[in-house]
Amino acid sequence: MKELTKLEKFFAPILEKKNNFRESSFSKLKKAVSELKLNKPSQIISVTGTNGKGSTLEILSQVLSNNNYKVGLFTSPHLIKFNERIKINNRAVTDKEIIETFKKLENLSDYKSFNFFQLLALACFVIFSNRKLDIWLLEVGLGGRLDPVNCFDADVSVITKIALDHEEILGKGRENIGKEKAGIIRSDQVFIYGEGLIPNSVKKVVDKLNPNFYKVDNSSLELENFHSNSVGIAKKILDVKFKEINSLNEIKKLKGNLNYGRCHKLRKNFIVDASHNKDSVKNLQKFISNNHHNSQIIAIFTCNESKKIEDLCMPMMDIVNEWYVPELDSNRVKSSSLIKKYLLSKGKIVNLGYDLSQLKEKIDKQEKNSLYVAFGSFILMGKIYESYDFQI
Repeated sequence: MKELTKLEKFFAPILEKKNNFRESSFSKLKKAVSELKLNKPSQIISVTGTNGKGSTLEILSQVLSNNNYKVGLFTSPHLIKFNERIKINNRAVTDKEIIETFKKLENLSDYKSFNFFQLLALACFVIFSNRKLDIWLLEVGLGGRLDPVNCFDADVSVITKIALDHEEILGKGRENIGKEKAGIIRSDQVFIYGEGLIPNSVKKVVDKLNPNFYKVDNSSLELENFHSNSVGIAKKILDVKFKEINSLNEIKKLKGNLNYGRCHKLRKNFIVDASHNKDSVKNLQKFISNNHHNSQIIAIFTCNESKKIEDLCMPMMDIVNEWYVPELDSNRVKSSSLIKKYLLSKGKIVNLGYDLSQLKEKIDKQEKNSLYVAFGSFILMGKIYESYDFQI
């Protein structure tokens, strides 16, 4: 087991605090934001959705910082280090700044009632405020209505897509999920909806609040390793709110620079992808089928304890020839024996007992007509990047 960093040691007791997805908790968050007396930027852009949140915000962060804006980016989860979640002009803030900010939060009247994510969001807001930034780019952690990001009236609110994920918290079905995510919409501000049909629950909020509403269907503009939905949404935001920027040219400049954990070709014969729900795995399957249909596909797979194995494996069943389920040093992923049992029941070839260093050796020696594809969990992605000494 690797030694914990100073930041990981500091966070250890805070991470044990339970999630707090309640109305009363959100009221306390708004009170905390008021107590902090933050310097707010000229623009706040909040993004929620089942998939594509981080990709959309990464594109915006790169384009806006390249055009001399001071930009804060808040995303989750991280792949390798906690610091990845809070960036200023695309550079992660330091351990020292995060720890010092967390310590200052202890003075909040409701400090003890907040969980890790809520405290991290508050720390992010303080850091951004202290830096006096032009733009805050904020990714919703879960839902929208009760998320820390919703403490602010965003100038632009985005729902990238609504699919079935986190139903145990947000409610069953797209209508209930849509109702929670639509909580970030504000009257007379810009609201953008991305891919797919709009649930009636979202339409009702749009009719009530009358935002400046834009529907973005899949863009014809493709950016390597990014789903066209994310590209289309980012372009629309730039066109509506930053008219001085030539969005098409600026986005095209990013090709190949924004691919961490998303169809990322780590080696010629190795792609890593952070797809961790049914919808995102379907997107991965389409990408592999369209771009690598002549290859023998070998999957490296695991999933988080809260996920259904069949939801993540089924979209890939017809294209994967062989499966590896690595042993990971984490209690947050499913037992490899459970995954093996499921895959064997579907008549698949399954390999257990490999750690990532052993798989790395196999990948490096593999013949060129084979393609390894790792997917299923952000935890898996992060540990693969660590094994390759990949820096984000």
